[in-house]
This record gives sequence, C-alpha cells and structure tokens, in this order.
Amino acid sequence: MKSLFLSVILFLLSSGLYAQDFSFGKVKQEDFATAGPLVDSTTRGIVLNEYGYANIELSPIADKGFEIEYYYHTLIRILNKDGYEHANFTVPLYIDNTRKETLVEIKGITYNLEGGKVVRTELAKENVIPEKTSKNLSQVKVAFPGVKEGSIIELRYKTKSPFLFSLNAWTFQTDIPKLRSEFVTRIPEICTYRVNLKGVLALTDRKIDNYNTQLSTSVGEVRGVKTSYVMTDIPAFISEDYMTAAKNFTSVLTFELARYAIPFGPSETFSLTWEDVYKSLLENEDFGGQLKRKALLKDFIDPIVREGGTDYEKARRIYAFFKQYFKWNGKHGIFAEAGIKKVVEARTGNSADLNLALISALSYCGIPTDPIILSTRDNGYAGIYSAAISEFNHVVARAKIGDQYYFLDATGTYEPFGSLPLKCINHQGRSIPLNGLSDWVPLQSNLIASLHADFVGDLREDGTLVGQLVLSRGGYNASAMRAEVNSYNSLEEYLEDREKKLSHMTISGHQLENREDYDLLLKESMDIEVANFATVSGDEIHFSPLVYGRTERNPFNLVSRTYPVDIGSKLHENLSFSIRVPKGYTLTDSPGNKLNMALPNRDARYVFTVSQKDDLINLQAITQVNKPIFLPEEYFDLKEFFNRIIQCQKMSLTLHKIN
Repeated sequence: MKSLFLSVILFLLSSGLYAQDFSFGKVKQEDFATAGPLVDSTTRGIVLNEYGYANIELSPIADKGFEIEYYYHTLIRILNKDGYEHANFTVPLYIDNTRKETLVEIKGITYNLEGGKVVRTELAKENVIPEKTSKNLSQVKVAFPGVKEGSIIELRYKTKSPFLFSLNAWTFQTDIPKLRSEFVTRIPEICTYRVNLKGVLALTDRKIDNYNTQLSTSVGEVRGVKTSYVMTDIPAFISEDYMTAAKNFTSVLTFELARYAIPFGPSETFSLTWEDVYKSLLENEDFGGQLKRKALLKDFIDPIVREGGTDYEKARRIYAFFKQYFKWNGKHGIFAEAGIKKVVEARTGNSADLNLALISALSYCGIPTDPIILSTRDNGYAGIYSAAISEFNHVVARAKIGDQYYFLDATGTYEPFGSLPLKCINHQGRSIPLNGLSDWVPLQSNLIASLHADFVGDLREDGTLVGQLVLSRGGYNASAMRAEVNSYNSLEEYLEDREKKLSHMTISGHQLENREDYDLLLKESMDIEVANFATVSGDEIHFSPLVYGRTERNPFNLVSRTYPVDIGSKLHENLSFSIRVPKGYTLTDSPGNKLNMALPNRDARYVFTVSQKDDLINLQAITQVNKPIFLPEEYFDLKEFFNRIIQCQKMSLTLHKIN
C-alpha cells in the first residue's frame, strides 16, 4: 500500500476537529446514585457513558502514509464484587514486521464516595503493564487501583495504527448494561468500508455529515464523511445454557476495508471473495504447502497400509494412530505452526499441524480427503457477513469412502470415527480441496447425547434403598464423561470424587466399561445403598422414586431469548427404575403418576409413568429433545416444557400397608 501513498502528493494542512466527548475527571456525588430499569439486584456494573472515535488521517511523520487514530473513553460504576473484572482492561496492539500499533496516551481514575466526598485515585504507571504475547500481538493490561463495591472508574486512551484494513469494531452490548454508547468515524473518500451492525438491537441515532479532511491532491481536495453511531439504554447481554459464542448475538459494529482509491489515481480492492480465500490458502506454505507433503509420513503410514483391508478399515487405523501417536498442544489454527516434519519429530502441534498431516496421510493412501476450515463454537460464526480468513480458527478432515463422507478431527480425543467433537458443531465450514470447487459444508452432529439410567433394587421397611445402578452414556455425554474420568490421575481418584458428589449414596462394586472403545456406550455400574431414601410414618412409606437423574434446574430462565437455543445434538435420556417394596405395601394411585407431553412436531417429548405389579414398583421417565436448534420464538415453549418436567419429578409416592 505504501507505493500508493507515494504515487500522489498528499499533505496535511491542519488536524481535524473531534466530535463531542464527555468531560474527563468530572465525576460528581450524584453519579454514584445509579438506578433505573437497566439495574437490578444481579447487575454487576453499569456503563454510565462511553465514547470513541476512529479517524483516518495522514501521519505527520514523513513516509508513514495514512493511519487510524483510535480513541476510547468510558465511565463505569462497579455495583458489586462480581463486577470487579470490569475494572480491568486489555488494549491489544498488533505487529506486522516493522509496522505496529502503538498506545500513545492513557489516563484513568478510580472514584470512591467516602463521607459524602468524591475521593480520586489516579491510575499509576505500575497499573499499566505492557506485555508481548506473540510474534504478531502485544497488549497493555490496565488494572484500576482502589476498586470497591460502588466505585466508579474512568478510562481514556488513544492508539495509532498503520493498518487501514483493521478499523476497530465497536461493541455496543456487553454483559453489563450501558446508559449511552457513541462511536464516531471520520473516513476520507479514498477509503471505502463495509459497515455491519450485528445483533438484534437497533441504533438510537445515526448521523452522517461531510467534514473537511484538510487533505488535498494534485486534482483537488479530498472529501470526507463523518458518521456518528449512538445507542442508549442498552440492556446487558445475558448468556444462558446451550448457546454458541456470545459475540454472535451481541450488538457490535464492524468495519471491513473494501477499497482504497486515490481520486483519479491508483486504486486497490481489498474485499475478498471466497475464490480469493480458496486461492490464498492453497498458495500458503502453511496450509496448501502442507497438503502436498504426503511423503513425509510414508514411514508411518506404509506399515498401516500393508495390513490390508478396505479403505474404511485403513482410514480407521490411520485415524487411531494419529490420536494415539500425536498430542494436540491445545492451540487452534488453520495454518500449521510447526509443519509436518517438525510435528513428526515433536509428536505435537496445533490443530492445523495435526489435521493437515492427517489429510495428507489419508490422501497418500488413496482416500480422497479435503480440509474443512471452520470456526469453533466459542469463536463465533464465520463467513456470515463477508469472505474473511481471520474468522476461522480450526481445520478438520473430510474423507470420502465410497459414497459416504466422514469428518475427522485429530484433536477430538473421545469421539467415534467419523464424528466431530462438539466444539466443531458451529453452523458451517468451508471446504478447501486441492482440486475441485470450494463450497460451504454444514457442520451437523451425527451423534445423540444420551443417558440411560437403570436401577434394580429393594426398598427396605426402614426406608433404606439398596441395589445396582447402571449408567450408560452415548454421544457427547460419553465424550464429556470420558474426558472427566481421564482428567483424574487414576480411576480410584475419580471414584473418590464420585462418592463425594453422590454423598447421599454409599457406593461399592464400581465398574467402568468401554472406557477406551469410543464406538460403544460408556457403561458405569455401581452397587449403591441410600439411607433414609424413604420416610416411614405408621402404615405408610413416602419416597421420591427418582433414584438418579432428577432435573433440578431449568436451563432456560430468561423472560425471552433473542438468540437460538443451540444444543449441538439431539438429547435422549431414559430413566428406568425397578424398586421392590416390602411385602404387604401397595401404591396409592395418584394423577401425578403419569404424564405424556410433547412440543409441536414432537421436537421434544417427555413420558413419565409409575406402575406396580405385585411388590415391584416400575418407573420410567423418558426425555427426548429431537432437534439441536430451537429458534427464539420457540423459546417459551421449550422453557415451559422443562418447567413441567421439574414439577413432575418433584412428585412423591405413597405406599400403604394392607392389613
């Protein structure tokens, strides 16, 4: 881009005018009396005011060209201890060889109301800590001193950036409410940005004006557009169970440099198409280059191939070898950091290192395998608004064997062959084949997160329950449980912790089956004794029949939800309990002994039955959630569905002794 700057004479006549900022250091006693509909007993903090701007201007330093001056100013009241985290900030600063972003100004104050007076504590040098985190990123951490419940903190800083393609996004909505937030951009006509407002909240105000850039070219003055974006009374974004990254749904203003053009002079287009992304990745040594190095794995793969068998059997053995031989270092990426050769030596690497090597190994065996780039669930959706490589953070393999595709991820430790880990089930990924067409690929789970709990035992006349409990887990339930078990140093250590969590039970005869065979259900068997399981009162015995698996809490508690419920897979749970009761006792019939309900289209279903035959009480509770995603308009029904399950499972049975 520097050559474009040199191709035409531009000069700066004077600095531009700044938009209206609120005054720094002017906190008054009345600012500590925050109230209103945005604040309740759970609110951790509130932004009283927030203002920022991004100006694109010519650097006063010769030959530096254009730069972005970014300014941020905020005033936040901390309401309780849970809000202390909002008194800590991180300012990221990007580096690209000799060019880098710089922090040119920072100032902060902590305000506390003591004895009716506002006491100020200035931000000192020791509270501002610079650190370099990687080759391309450094950051400045800011920790405000003297923060208490009720404190107000004020931060103001300014950065300079030579990266016109990286105009800062502005986050209107966070996990605490804001009374007012304003962002102003001043962009000369030489730059064209695509602007997107994500989230469901609308702007309160948006104003567009022309401004004098004070810039001229040989053909005349350069015009500019000043745009002000304002939101007021912004509610906190409340995260809830079963959702992908919050940034998918919060209100954020983003900017993408689409074009840079000197009037009547050179121009350059920056907006990528998916064809551009495809070509760029294949030409990159750390992506396409790795896919072409199949022979580097020859010594490892040839012995596996010589064992013979079908392509499916070979692929399974190769995949098992990768998961056993290589270890993921915990880092995501679509570009290899070490490369296949070093990964083979070190036996570890990031997700791209391992999966690009896996793709090469399968391709070497003649099994057509393509890389699929994606964004993990905690990283947000990719490719929704534009073609951008930076939105992707993970790559997996897709092998075609016969007429069927199998998704494989060498970082997914506990999933069966052909199934992606839950972290990868995030809308869609993009195929990047060495030969062929790049296209979108749905990322859907073929697993069902299942739990089957079986109990067979006896209820003694003193109220003690004894018997065997068998828990069988499948899909992502099994993956999560295997991960939990393997996080302990030994199975004995796991069992000790298990007994603490199930403290109302005495456990003996514990067994865990299929721990290493991920194609089978993970089966956990235990002999249990539960004292005081039932209450004996004269000729009656009262007890709750759910030995295990009671739904204690509704995962859906919002009045309304503006984002989808994304479970990732279907959920199936079957609780089946057979309890032999003392002879001579019979079950008192109750209308609560049966319940059969379903959501429209049987998207979710619950069946609850209790019956008695002779001295055996049989209970079955089946919960099925038959689709992985529910839209916001389906939220209330889903919430009520779980409310009714909870109420049903609170029921108590009464046994009456027959004389």
